[in-house]
Parts: sequence; C-alpha cells; structure tokens
Amino acid sequence: MTATLPPEVVMACAIKSLRHADRDILIENVSGLFAKLREEKIEEVGRVALRRTPRGLYSEDVEAFFGRLLASGFAEARSPLKVNEEGIQLCQELIDEESQSHPEAFDRVAHVLGFDS
Repeated sequence: MTATLPPEVVMACAIKSLRHADRDILIENVSGLFAKLREEKIEEVGRVALRRTPRGLYSEDVEAFFGRLLASGFAEARSPLKVNEEGIQLCQELIDEESQSHPEAFDRVAHVLGFDS
C-alpha cells in the first residue's frame, strides 16, 4: 500500500492527544509515533526521517511542523510546545479533513496509535 495520509495528520493527532492528557508536547514524543508505525508495518502515512538522540528519536519534519505552528501564532513555546486553542482547532480541521478523505487509512493509523478523533 502507498502512503495516503500526510505525516502532519499524525502530528496533529499527537498534539491533540498529548494536550488533552495534559502531557508535554515534545518533538521526541511525537517523533516516536512514527517509529511505532514502522514497527507495526503501517504504510498509510508518508515517511519522516528519524534519528536517535540521547533523549530518544528525533524528526526534523516534526520540528518543522512545530515551527510552522509557532510562526503562524498557533503556539507560544517550542519545548515543550504550548499550542493555543486556535492551534488545537487547526489540528482538528486537519484530522477531520483526512479522516473524511481517507477513512480506512485514518482508522488504521488511529487504532495503532490509540487516537480518538
């Protein structure tokens, strides 16, 4: 199967889930989800480059997504990322769009990662 979901949808789900659980939104936490998808042989999500650091897995793609949220005023701090309500709404819009466009792929990814949309 080829990738049908952009990696940003996983990032958006992670941000929403971590914020809802009142956990820190760190690049390493979100990056680790892509390793889990690889381990589970989930191919519905586009690839991101991962590298090991002393603090865990790190993705510059995730860092860039965080940077875009900051630059657009949807977040206030980088580490941990502090996403405001507008940023959460943006994440939800991305999730809604992709879950409607590719419901089977989204459901498979959400199930493996334990996300609720």
